[in-house]
Amino acid sequence: MRKLLASESLTIGAGTATSVTAPVAQTLQIMQGRVWVTVTGHGDDYWLSAGQFLSVAADSHIVIEAIKGNSVVQVQQQSTRMPSSSARAGFSKPLGANPAVC
Repeated sequence: MRKLLASESLTIGAGTATSVTAPVAQTLQIMQGRVWVTVTGHGDDYWLSAGQFLSVAADSHIVIEAIKGNSVVQVQQQSTRMPSSSARAGFSKPLGANPAVC
């Protein structure tokens, strides 16, 4: 498992899972494809497509799997710290904008 960088792009092959940790609060924006995301300690899993995003708290353990085709996930550090027990998903906004609570 590796740590996500403050600003990076992850390319995940179809049917491949990536296990990462978020050392700071981050937003994962789906740029291409469809992914399944689970955050340790959360009861919900997330199915996200291009144009959607998920915000995760610092110190989160995250597993991301690409569904059907290759997927690209853009990672962006958030400017505010989220509570460790929260994750928020929504539709695309410019990176750095506050996500809508769903």
